[in-house]
Amino acid sequence: MNNEVKRSSMNIHVLNNTTSCEARSGETLLAALVRGGFVIDAPCGGRGFCGKCGVRLVRGEVRPLAGRKGADSAGLVLACQVYPETDITVELPRHDASLRNEVDTPVRTVKAPARAGIALDLGTTTLSAQLVDMDGNEALDTYSELNDQRVFGADVMSRINAAKNGKTGELFTLINRQTDRTIRRFCEKWGISTLERLVVAGNTTMLHLFTNTDPSSMGEVPFTPVFLETRQFGGQELSLPVQRLTVLPSIAAFIGGDIVSGLASLDILAGADNSLLIDIGTNGEMALFHGGRIYCCSTAAGPALEGAEISCGMGGVTGAISGVRRENGKLALTVIGGAEPRGICGSGLIDVMALMLREGIIDETGALDDAYAEGFTITGTISIINRDVRQYQLAKSAILSGIKILCKNAGLDLAGISTVYIAGGLGFFINKENAIATGLLPAEFIDKIAVCGNLSLRGALRCLGEDTAFLAACERIIAHSVNIDLAADSAFMDEFAENMLFYG
Repeated sequence: MNNEVKRSSMNIHVLNNTTSCEARSGETLLAALVRGGFVIDAPCGGRGFCGKCGVRLVRGEVRPLAGRKGADSAGLVLACQVYPETDITVELPRHDASLRNEVDTPVRTVKAPARAGIALDLGTTTLSAQLVDMDGNEALDTYSELNDQRVFGADVMSRINAAKNGKTGELFTLINRQTDRTIRRFCEKWGISTLERLVVAGNTTMLHLFTNTDPSSMGEVPFTPVFLETRQFGGQELSLPVQRLTVLPSIAAFIGGDIVSGLASLDILAGADNSLLIDIGTNGEMALFHGGRIYCCSTAAGPALEGAEISCGMGGVTGAISGVRRENGKLALTVIGGAEPRGICGSGLIDVMALMLREGIIDETGALDDAYAEGFTITGTISIINRDVRQYQLAKSAILSGIKILCKNAGLDLAGISTVYIAGGLGFFINKENAIATGLLPAEFIDKIAVCGNLSLRGALRCLGEDTAFLAACERIIAHSVNIDLAADSAFMDEFAENMLFYG
């Protein structure tokens, strides 16, 4: 008879790391690592189908969930699918969260500004921050990295569902700690003793989590946010080393402060009529200025275009393939940072889909040719499989369908759009011809696209310099905005089904 008493927790040691944590009884390895402060990619939110939370079991034993596999011959396990059975030692995958920045080095001699502020764009996938000399309204330095909350899933609904399960505090802690780390990085580099101001733009869910506000009410009809208005804090209220903090206002549950900030930075109400802003990310947020009104909608594009839920996908970090083309019969790749390719990001995915269409590797339904049944190899172990094609189809159909329904509600033809502003990190690398060839964007946009980069961050930067005037501009935009609920539009699903096909 075994009289050993089962322990209520197991120690987890992480190789090459002085910090350890413990797994409570009934807690997966992923959940324990997250609670212990470790960041690991888990785009599916721990549901076991993305396969990206793999860690190597160096020592000890784990028990797989029912019907799941344990460690393979190399000791690799999916952290979300195993429970520690003993004290264990694990090796985490390579962690490179730093993104290619718009400003990689200071634009002048390193000298502490007398008054410093930070503009922060808080995206579902990335966090981007810009240090500003507030006296000269001069951008000094920029830093971006992947959002640490990705351990709870790649999209806002995964974060909302985690909050429903009591994880709001953990989500807040992750983004708060990351923001604090970013602030201190700037302050140490520039010798700043006091940070005067922080302005934060982001989607509505991220702004809730940033302020430690439960976003659960946005997870079900009628999708009601706790707040939409501008919020002001003293830094100490959110335990951040800054004197004053401003959170920019949102329009609706899924039309956030990032879109408001972007529209204000464009001075959209004073610009040309029939202008369209599209922010391509996990949510395809878009806004059309027509006839004195701003028609807005958000499509659930999913995280495919951010590199998540693609078998070889990754964010726009060093080693990500950002461009694919055929040269002299061979594939030519553009890789961020000029490094060895480790995966493919959204712009590279668009390029490879266009190439596969042109070469007949996929047909209009998205089916792979029989010769590529196991996938289309880009390089080494980086391949596109049938599930990846389907994820792209879902994303591109959501974006294109949203554009068409927005125009329909505004009473405007696609050809009537005068300017198309593409915002977000994807815009830096996007090939517009390939985006159109795959049906992500309509052909009518070919000569009207203006790639704008991070408009959300640009707006937060303007708020640092203009403050009251910029916030008033945000309020005017909100007053002129009409939110289109695509879920309640009977034509959206018809468009969505039709736009799943490739016509390129």
